[in-house]
Amino acid sequence: MKTILAAAFLIASVVPMVARAGEGFGEMTPQEVMSKLKQKNVYVFDNNAKERWEKSHVPGAKWVHPSEYDAKELPADKTATLIFYCANPH
Repeated sequence: MKTILAAAFLIASVVPMVARAGEGFGEMTPQEVMSKLKQKNVYVFDNNAKERWEKSHVPGAKWVHPSEYDAKELPADKTATLIFYCANPH
């Protein structure tokens, strides 16, 4: 229960950015992210400091270094929905 509450708090405190091929980035509400998590072919990436990710993160989110990520960490399917988030909306 504590983990679920921590994840709910985290998702409520960040504004994830999402973009589809050929589109710019946009914002999603926490409710929209939770809805997307129920769908197939949706991947969530946390760009916070590793220590913050270890304490709590969106369920299923994979941690990626904010400035040194490897494109090999991204799914091969180019039609997948990728959601990136961090605690800093700027």
